[in-house]
Amino acid sequence: MDSVSRILIVDDNPQNLYLLESILKGNHFLVESARNGAEALDAARDRPPGLIIADILMPVMDGFELCRQWKADDRLKHIPFIFYTATYTDPKDEQFALSLGADRFILKPQKPDVMSRIVGEVIEEFGQGRPDAREPTLDEMESLRQYNEVLFRKLEAKVKALEDEIALHRKAEEKILLANRKLALMTEVTYQDIQNKVTALRGYIELSRRPKNERKQIDFMGKQLEILGTIQNLIKNTKDYQQMGMVRSRWIALEETIRMQMALQSQEHTVPLACDLSGLEIDTDPLIARVFYNLIHNSIRYGGTHTRISISCREDPTGLCIIFTDTGGGIPLDQKPRIFDRIAGGEGKFGLFFAREFLTLSGMTIIENGTPGQGARFEITVPHGSYRFTKKQ
Repeated sequence: MDSVSRILIVDDNPQNLYLLESILKGNHFLVESARNGAEALDAARDRPPGLIIADILMPVMDGFELCRQWKADDRLKHIPFIFYTATYTDPKDEQFALSLGADRFILKPQKPDVMSRIVGEVIEEFGQGRPDAREPTLDEMESLRQYNEVLFRKLEAKVKALEDEIALHRKAEEKILLANRKLALMTEVTYQDIQNKVTALRGYIELSRRPKNERKQIDFMGKQLEILGTIQNLIKNTKDYQQMGMVRSRWIALEETIRMQMALQSQEHTVPLACDLSGLEIDTDPLIARVFYNLIHNSIRYGGTHTRISISCREDPTGLCIIFTDTGGGIPLDQKPRIFDRIAGGEGKFGLFFAREFLTLSGMTIIENGTPGQGARFEITVPHGSYRFTKKQ
């Protein structure tokens, strides 16, 4: 078999070499291989092939420099040169490759029949009397200048790709950290709730040991069963808490959510709710419901018998401000600096700690700026892009 049927393939990737070699050998070509441009030049000068197929991005000597030196060699310049690349895919890369004298510029991957057809076409063109393969259209200085431009453009693209990859890794790490913090918070929530219920259960057990009458004993037993049912539900819901931060946020219809949380409060209260958030949706974790449950619960528990709860919103330069107010006694000035702390206060204190932690982890903020004696006032700020109105307010 003559040199026209012998093909030199150049690639630093062994898998790419094996695949291309298999395709060519399947079409009865003799194949030699090299791992970089310098190795290919040595092999070709020792025994010139009938065709060369070269990758571009390779160590020691890349495909562009190989082609430039190939076309400068009197023994090799007439041999057809094909670029086969998956990295240099910009039209400017192809234009530069052809200006170096390449006969074809092919993007990886190609189907075996397509690749075989292209190789066959090039060999047929050469065998039908075409005197030489393509010649360079650039002088050496212009060739080097454009070569530097191509490399710089590719380097810029690589740097941008690396920056994007680093940013993705950083976001992934932040999501993992956020999920862990949320999970730890919800574990604490579950523990706190169960601990409170166990304390109440012990109290009712003690009372049932010395009831004033049979009716009282039955009432105490009913309370115990109710608390046990609540504890069972808390344990069951722990699995749901574990998903916090693990699933994507979703659009939450806020007024519907708040009214649901109001309905879940004890039926013994007579506190009215005025909620004017029609059409408002927030992109967040569904456990936002817990924030409003805690705020409502605190207003009912500490606000007094004549408390009224109002919830509204307004847009400002920082985003959306959700305003939660009640008409109770408000928060004393000396307690305001610590109302969101975990360690001080009673049951309601933990609810405010949770509210601040959850909102902070979700990209929102909460402050209390009510006037003592005139009621509590909380403002929750939602950033732009995290809320929308599905219909006119």
